Amino acid sequence: MRAVLRHWLGADVRAVEGLSDDALDELQRALVEARRRQARALAAASDEALRQMPPVVRRTVSLLLGR
Repeated sequence: MRAVLRHWLGADVRAVEGLSDDALDELQRALVEARRRQARALAAASDEALRQMPPVVRRTVSLLLGR
């Protein structure tokens, strides 16, 4: 868990070094959920951007994005 937080937080990891294991667990759960929300928001924004494109361009861009 500490290794994952070190990887995610980089230089900011010093800010959490003094936290208890329970607090670190809670922080990790919060970060995982935040990443999930961010991924959903990014997917929704990408889908909306694709819908704004003409169909011929949309297909090409979708293929480039691997969608």
